[in-house]
Amino acid sequence: MSKRKQETDYAAELENSFARWEELFTKGGSDPFWTDGADLNLVRGHIIYYKQQLEKQENSLFGLPDIYYRETPPEVDYNYMARPDEIRENAQNVMETINADENLHFIHEQYPTLSEQQIKQWHITAVINYADNLRRAIREDDLVIMRRYKDPTRFLESFEAAAKQIQMPESCQKINGSLTACDVENDDVEEEYEDEQCENEEIDLPEEKPQESFQLKLF
Repeated sequence: MSKRKQETDYAAELENSFARWEELFTKGGSDPFWTDGADLNLVRGHIIYYKQQLEKQENSLFGLPDIYYRETPPEVDYNYMARPDEIRENAQNVMETINADENLHFIHEQYPTLSEQQIKQWHITAVINYADNLRRAIREDDLVIMRRYKDPTRFLESFEAAAKQIQMPESCQKINGSLTACDVENDDVEEEYEDEQCENEEIDLPEEKPQESFQLKLF
């Protein structure tokens, strides 16, 4: 026997959305592709939607909940990013760490000696792009991309893994328990490296973040 679909608690959803908006506005988010401004306006749309649903509820004996009367946040500039100076400072620090990495220097030195097959199989271009993309983001003041480099650990591990592969091409090394690019016969690993390569391509964002399905129907 199927269970009756549980009704949405729009007052609770409204509380959560207000809290989420406040957190995004003051602390920022972690979306790898969208600005905080885009996410803030999306959450604002949620708030408007939940207020509308509360208005439509038939049971109004006790009136609307207090959270309904909280002022709806204003639209913010699409390019708004919380704590921009902190993002810039961290990106500069990470860039210095990457620039000083001996494994990355080794990869650049050996790159001209590698065959096209080796470059493709070991995903050398994607690994090099980790550094190049951050360098470009700093130059262009792209805060969204700079925010992706909050923790340089995985990038440094990728440099180490690629350098090991170049040094010992016949063996499959593991760095800190993580598979390297040489494990290409594993479909999951191949897909992971393809995703990383795509992540490091320059992306032109649309002017507005797509709305969720229920918003497209209502607004």
